[in-house]
Amino acid sequence: MIAITAPSQRFSRLLANPSAGAILLLVILIVAMSVAFPNFFTGINAGNVSNQMVFVLLLALGMTVVLITGGIDLSVGSVMGLSAGIGAYTITSGAPLVVGLLTTMAVGAFLGLINGIMITKLGLPDFIATLAMLGVARGALFLWTGGVPIIGYMLPEYYVISGLSQPFGFITVPILIAIVAVVVVAVVLKFTSYGRHAYGLGSSPHAAVLSGVPVARIKVIAYMISGLMAGVAGMIMAGRNTTVAPTMGLGYEVAAIAAAIIGGAALGGGRGSAFGAVIGALVLSITANAINIAGVSSSWQQVVTGGVLLLAVVFDRVSSLIRARSARLATRLAHA
Repeated sequence: MIAITAPSQRFSRLLANPSAGAILLLVILIVAMSVAFPNFFTGINAGNVSNQMVFVLLLALGMTVVLITGGIDLSVGSVMGLSAGIGAYTITSGAPLVVGLLTTMAVGAFLGLINGIMITKLGLPDFIATLAMLGVARGALFLWTGGVPIIGYMLPEYYVISGLSQPFGFITVPILIAIVAVVVVAVVLKFTSYGRHAYGLGSSPHAAVLSGVPVARIKVIAYMISGLMAGVAGMIMAGRNTTVAPTMGLGYEVAAIAAAIIGGAALGGGRGSAFGAVIGALVLSITANAINIAGVSSSWQQVVTGGVLLLAVVFDRVSSLIRARSARLATRLAHA
């Protein structure tokens, strides 16, 4: 019996690590890129990949928290743009830089709060509520900007958070912000009652209700975290681009979902981690970097991102089926 169950148990343990496939894919990508492009493994290119992945990583962190609770946030790209637009307008109106930055984050968290209220109080499905917010936030950004980019807010202090300068050498301020965000989300998910409740809610909503988990509060906080991360990402992108266009953040919701799922988050809830979000964001960023180095049209980036998302969802589904089958087999063998 031991000889039969040991391989099955080892295989089950491998599948139990939702980031295993993403790590393998990341290693393959790095090796392939290093062989195909000798200039891939350079400090300059590593800096480019790191700075470009910050936006997707921040969004993926928030998306991971939402997915863990069993939800999904389709509005992060539009929330990112609207938050940055209002923050930039605040600065151009004469407010201090810190007020503009705090405004950007506050708007993102507030829009996330609205998402959470629509879902928990009005009973709207997560998909419908956040899809509605996607349209409202994008339309509001066009109205706010008048359909033209907001410029004139590029203060010297803003240049520091843009990632265009390197006050700490190789590590830029956006990378530091992303590192702090990863650590905070990881601690919240792993070591707090909120994290335990979030995983429990995503794994079994009915059991969570019966055990007294404050479902509405857990959901609302998850969407506020997602909105806050979108606001922070918008703040950094506004500094990087030196302008806020009405199309800022367009399509980033797909990248955020893809990065989260590649990193091991499950569409059905109950699974995901901050570390997985990092791996997923790295996979997408290195893929985009490969497209740029190869001289392929950037239009292919969306195609590749969508394809990677599809493959990640299929892999997640197949892995779930294999895990369930392995669990049933182990149970039968244990009772044999």
